[in-house]
Amino acid sequence: MRDMMKSPFLQGFAFWLVVTVNLVLTFFMGYMLTALPLIGFTISGLLIIILSFLVNFTIVFYFKRSIEIPKDRRLFVVVLIYLNALFALAMGLSIPLMEDPSKDNLGFVMIPLLIILNIIIVDRFFFYLKIGKSIEETTDLNITSLKSQKRKWPIIEFEGKKYQFSIRSLLMLAIGAPLLAWLVYLFFDNQANFWLHEIVVKQTELFLNLFFNMGASVQYYPSGIYHWRFIIPGTPTPIYFETFCTGVQAICVFVGIIIFTPHSKDPKTKKDIVWRKTKSLIVSSILFYAVNIIRMLIQLDLYYNGYKWEDIHYSISAASSFIAAIIVLLLHKWIPEFIISFIYVGTLVSEPIKAKRIKTIKEQVRQSNRVSLKLLSKVMSMKRQTFIVKFPALMKDLGFKIENGHIIVPPDKTTEFLEGLDKKFKSDDETKTNLKEE
Repeated sequence: MRDMMKSPFLQGFAFWLVVTVNLVLTFFMGYMLTALPLIGFTISGLLIIILSFLVNFTIVFYFKRSIEIPKDRRLFVVVLIYLNALFALAMGLSIPLMEDPSKDNLGFVMIPLLIILNIIIVDRFFFYLKIGKSIEETTDLNITSLKSQKRKWPIIEFEGKKYQFSIRSLLMLAIGAPLLAWLVYLFFDNQANFWLHEIVVKQTELFLNLFFNMGASVQYYPSGIYHWRFIIPGTPTPIYFETFCTGVQAICVFVGIIIFTPHSKDPKTKKDIVWRKTKSLIVSSILFYAVNIIRMLIQLDLYYNGYKWEDIHYSISAASSFIAAIIVLLLHKWIPEFIISFIYVGTLVSEPIKAKRIKTIKEQVRQSNRVSLKLLSKVMSMKRQTFIVKFPALMKDLGFKIENGHIIVPPDKTTEFLEGLDKKFKSDDETKTNLKEE
């Protein structure tokens, strides 16, 4: 039994099982706490919070005994698992207090997601522990395999990492991302998940009265797509709430993009892709959610102060979309694969065109001992202005004439010219594209 537990998989499973059981128990204990009187509720809640932390700290400390891990990383994992458990506790406390008939589905939807997050956190912990075969041990073999492919696929380098994508992964990004975004939105637009509506409207109500003291209230008033509405004192009509008002549609878009962003074939580059995607998903979702709450606070305060709803609704909603630009920057920081995949597609498209132009240049030289400068400029790795200013002078220094926009190649230098082209373009193909930050 002791030998079996030396297996990285079994160790990881045991670790995940303990923290997940702790998470689920914390959720159910929170669910039952609301039935207690205030004193019992307070004392029991504090005990659960302390006990949950001790369980998480103990399990992480136990694994630290056999394999050394930096203290800051160990505490980082403890905090992540603990925050996950606290989120489960908060959901357990909230569900009995909610009014929407779909409130129990909050647990059915979110607990599995938290369990998956536990898997990712445990995987990150074992990444820190460096359990299992090192990525570096397989790198040379895999890269050699990539180089031995019949077709030389381009490799893009960025910040010391290599990016090479399969056609299938690029197609999955193009097709899968919008499809997944649409399906996730349909999922939350179903009445079975209108618990999200209640969470958003009640948090908005809390902050409206906390910051603006306007005496706003919300009312469960199911009518078609609208199940909740804001009652703002001194205004002519209530404001009805629908799924689009939750901001979940923006989150859905980035869920699709992040999940289907392709992984590089280079092992060193993709070794932490799941962790980077998870960070992007969580941070982008929190940012969109927070900005959406702020948007509604501004709109409802303006409505309370006499502005027409039609004048402020769409304009402020459009202005709040600036957050998308921030998310794209985060994506580029944590998942550069997304932006690089577009550059990679451009490279795949441009390579056959470049090869065809090179072939045309060689045919022109062989048949007429001349080649168009315009055509040559399209295949040279030079900026257009640099080519116009420097290239003709360079050709003249090498003994080639320029006439009517063409380079005249003397018959005795044809072979030399073609060999020079071959050497130049072969060098360009073998040199990996480098992306450098400005």
